[in-house]
Amino acid sequence: MSVIKKAFKGAIWLSLFRAISQAFSWAATIIVARILVPEDYGLMEMATILTGYVALFSELGLGTAIIQREEIKDEELSSLFWLMVFWGFILAFICIILAYPTVAIFNEKRILRVTQSVSLLYIIGSFLIVPLNILHRELRFKAIGFIDATSVIVSCSMMIIIAKLGGGVWTLIGGHIIRQFVRVILVFFVLSWRPRLYFNFIKIKPYLKFGLNIAGANSLHYIYSKSDRFFGGRMLGANTLGYYSLALRLSAIPADKLVSLINTVSFPVFSRYQKNYDDFNNFYLKLVNIIAFITFPIYIGGIFIADQLIPLILGSKWISLIFPFKLLCLAQLIISITTPNAMANSAQGRPHWGLYMGIINVFLLPFSFYLASKHGLNALAIPWITVYPLLRFGFTWVTIRKLGISIFEYLRSIIHPLFATMSMLVVLFLVKYLYFNNFSSLSVNLKSYLFLAIIIGAISYTSYVLTFQRSLLISLLNLRKG
Repeated sequence: MSVIKKAFKGAIWLSLFRAISQAFSWAATIIVARILVPEDYGLMEMATILTGYVALFSELGLGTAIIQREEIKDEELSSLFWLMVFWGFILAFICIILAYPTVAIFNEKRILRVTQSVSLLYIIGSFLIVPLNILHRELRFKAIGFIDATSVIVSCSMMIIIAKLGGGVWTLIGGHIIRQFVRVILVFFVLSWRPRLYFNFIKIKPYLKFGLNIAGANSLHYIYSKSDRFFGGRMLGANTLGYYSLALRLSAIPADKLVSLINTVSFPVFSRYQKNYDDFNNFYLKLVNIIAFITFPIYIGGIFIADQLIPLILGSKWISLIFPFKLLCLAQLIISITTPNAMANSAQGRPHWGLYMGIINVFLLPFSFYLASKHGLNALAIPWITVYPLLRFGFTWVTIRKLGISIFEYLRSIIHPLFATMSMLVVLFLVKYLYFNNFSSLSVNLKSYLFLAIIIGAISYTSYVLTFQRSLLISLLNLRKG
């Protein structure tokens, strides 16, 4: 069985488990949001601003290095495992110390213990890094999907219970800790590999050299991607930051649940094709096409129905997040469609490119968010749709030039998803016009309108794809049969 067919077969199982976990995650998010108040989300963001930066170094990029490596020995894996466990305890201690400057920065004493509790995530997670990436390297996506789905179901169930018991912000941090603990138990349950009592630093130096570029790029990404909440928290307060935080969390769900699934499957394939340039480029373009095919209708459709959807599922207290939610949906769409760039460069041994890109972003984005935060909640999201897209598309242009892909080939990979989404929008505007003109404002049933809009939008989009992009569906069907 070819690498792509093996990956695709695993992706089917991973998709099934992700669909289950996504349903539970969305349901839990809505239920918990109805119980908690915006301030709880704002406190959570404050508590994890500094400790979240530490998380970027929890792996030291070694997970990516394990997957990318052409050959790997058991002695190297054992050495990496014990290095990660030792490193996890060091990071836990750092988090406990960082709680005090976090309180001082935001002048908020309630976040001290919440911030310190994050240290448990690094201790528990340190046991997970090596075995989980062994599963990724072996393309065992069925097992990965089972682990993820089970951990999400357990953690979401516990979050709802904690919220109902009045846990407040502890609901959010508790969910993360429970999920990580369950993942560790399950990954050792499904994986036969066990670490030996062996450590040799010399054997893992090549992994660190590769991984530290990844970790550096991720750390820079954290700085500029969290700078919106940092300045927002200082300028606008916990309550307003809570609206922005939930808007960001909701807009990121498709990228977290769907695009991340594609990325999980894709990077091992990129790594296998790193020296086969024709197959590598073909896979890159197909990946861009698939991501566009999935994300364009979800995000554009989400922007279209946000005014009716947000009050219906979250309640009227969350109306203020609608506008930033729309802007962030557009930003997440751009982020999703450009994610293959970092994977392609890392797979071909250029992780330092991502590091250089992160340095440019750090110079430009935090200053943009600082200026935007002075103008309120809605303005805080504007840099995501102005400055950031220019940087992402610039990195895309550099990447495809290095790969030898023309602009025309790249645009051709997204043209049909774009046209399909535009046709869907035309249909949705027609439905909205007819619906709200045939019913008085007092008798309009938002639930039925939203149901009708989603179903008709999905039908119109699918009809276009079946008509003009049938080759993609045939390719996927052939892979499934394989």
